[in-house]
Amino acid sequence: MVKPTDLNNLDREDLIKLVTELVNRINALEQQLADAQARIHELQEKNAVLERAGQRQATPFARREKVAEPKKAGRHKGKGAFKRREAPAPEDIQVTKKAELGSCSKCGGALVDVKEHEQFEVDLPEVKPIITRYVMLSGYCPECGKEHWFTHPEQISKAVGAAGVVIGPRAKALAADLKHRLGASYAKVTEVVMDAFHLKVTRSAWCQADQRLAEEGRPIYTGLIEALRACSVVHSDETGWRIGPLSAWLWVFTQERLTVYTIESGRSHEVVLKILGKEFKGVLVSDCFLAYDHQALEEWLKQKCLSHLLKDLKALKEAKAKGAIRFAQQVSALLQDALALKARKETTSGEGYAQQAAALEARLDALIAPKRRFSDGDNARFARRLRKQRPHVLRFLYVDDLDATNNLAERQLRPAVITRKTNGCNRAQRGAEAHAILASLLATCRQQAVPILEYLVAMQCFGKTPVDLTTGLAPPE
Repeated sequence: MVKPTDLNNLDREDLIKLVTELVNRINALEQQLADAQARIHELQEKNAVLERAGQRQATPFARREKVAEPKKAGRHKGKGAFKRREAPAPEDIQVTKKAELGSCSKCGGALVDVKEHEQFEVDLPEVKPIITRYVMLSGYCPECGKEHWFTHPEQISKAVGAAGVVIGPRAKALAADLKHRLGASYAKVTEVVMDAFHLKVTRSAWCQADQRLAEEGRPIYTGLIEALRACSVVHSDETGWRIGPLSAWLWVFTQERLTVYTIESGRSHEVVLKILGKEFKGVLVSDCFLAYDHQALEEWLKQKCLSHLLKDLKALKEAKAKGAIRFAQQVSALLQDALALKARKETTSGEGYAQQAAALEARLDALIAPKRRFSDGDNARFARRLRKQRPHVLRFLYVDDLDATNNLAERQLRPAVITRKTNGCNRAQRGAEAHAILASLLATCRQQAVPILEYLVAMQCFGKTPVDLTTGLAPPE
């Protein structure tokens, strides 16, 4: 830079050159300032959108950017048949009401060519509580001096006196379903039961009823865990939880017909061993969380969720440019090719399928080879991650009933997330155990298309459920 004192020593040509350089520099600085102001304006708009989204509006998590090719609304082709609601059978119609024929609303004249038109209305009847009086008998044995009680087979409690008015099994079953599967709070359960059935029950009474119901279902819960350990494929995931003021974790272990929840104070591999046991021989499907990679699980067969990997690759592609984006594009294309190959496995010959699978394995090995050098640090870290999980990335290609993603566990975890958002978690350990047991039973009933209310009523009244949830078959006589 020329100092002001040196300007007197410059000739005309040098002055013109200096002025030209200064003008060019001023123009460049003005362009940088304009770009910076535009960027600031863009960030201010994004910040305003985020602030509005955080104010609990109707759609706080709505997508802010339009999708280039959005999915069409309505039923997708091949995803279920469309049919109208069938008219009820004549024997199912309880009441028939006929309209009265009137006259013309304009001139008052009589109508001719009168025709009848049918409409069927299906509604819920008004329901009122059924109060049943049970008379129990008791007596003393004169020989041994022992008191004996005799109850009716349908009774669920022996309480008498001040505790002699109890909640019936069907009401308890409905409340448990509303609370532990559908995510309603005890206050809302109280309102629903009062408005729909005119049954007044306090929130604390529902809580105590759930705890007793959970104790009755504990043997079934233990059976679900044992059945889960014998499954060939198990999906697992976890989410944050609280027990009173303490942090905890809600875990889910699931397959197509069974689901087990557990609420633990930790997020370590010990929870996996507690539920699945040390001798688990199936395939564990999960994300890349470190607990699933502990040395105690080193010999286990696993499948890492490709949805998580593809999501991270998408973020990597959006953040990179030029040559740095190529690695994410190549890995993403490979995983998509693997998913497409598994989708057409039934229509591909065994030899052809094996050759294509081997080609995908070779491509993956070449992309993440230890000798390959990456100029971008994020690409290098993702390559190390894939090398660590290498045996568990494409395993789904060789196991028919193995899914490439962990979507099943995430779907089964969603009700717990809704419960956490709508009415909190648990205040005590006993409540956490009750929630884990009842949520497991209810979710498994839904997976096996077992009527939930009938199942829980039978469990309370007779101690013998109509269906064995561990196998999905009726228990032997």
